[in-house]
Amino acid sequence: MNKEVYLIRHGQSEANVALDLDNPNSYYDAKLTSIGKKQAQNTQKKLSNIDFDLFLCSPLTRALQTFDLIFPNLSNEAVILPFVREHSLCSSEVGRQPSILAKEFPEFKFNNLNDYWWNYNIEINEKKIISESIEDLDKRVLIFKKWIYNRSEKRIALVSHGTFISRIINYLLNNCEIKIWYPDKN
Repeated sequence: MNKEVYLIRHGQSEANVALDLDNPNSYYDAKLTSIGKKQAQNTQKKLSNIDFDLFLCSPLTRALQTFDLIFPNLSNEAVILPFVREHSLCSSEVGRQPSILAKEFPEFKFNNLNDYWWNYNIEINEKKIISESIEDLDKRVLIFKKWIYNRSEKRIALVSHGTFISRIINYLLNNCEIKIWYPDKN
């Protein structure tokens, strides 16, 4: 069997419907909207009969919430990967420290995250919006691809973000859309 990676974009978030993403009062580490939660529940139905060997997730809140709804009771099996986060351009891509995430999502394991994982582990003001170049994003995508190539699992689920996934498949998924990537065929 060839390796299959189910690339799943998170559900609709507050940032996806925001008029001003850089409004400092609202969109840091954006959460799912009620529509986003329904999207994730619908995606859960589509994936419920698939036996995955490995579960991966971005540490941004909207991805964690989506994962929890798509794969209920499997959050403790998820590998949280900081390099599958979204392309950092605005407030919604500013993450939170693992100790804070663990309080909100106690079923996930954040032990592999550094405190400033969204800023290449460099300490910064936690509300500072960083702008990541597309070249730096592509470096993270390559890290992910190498990480996947070195894994023995054959059927993998990843909950991540639109721009990150688009750099793998050259297509921007809608919220909670799924695309199967076959890394062995690239």
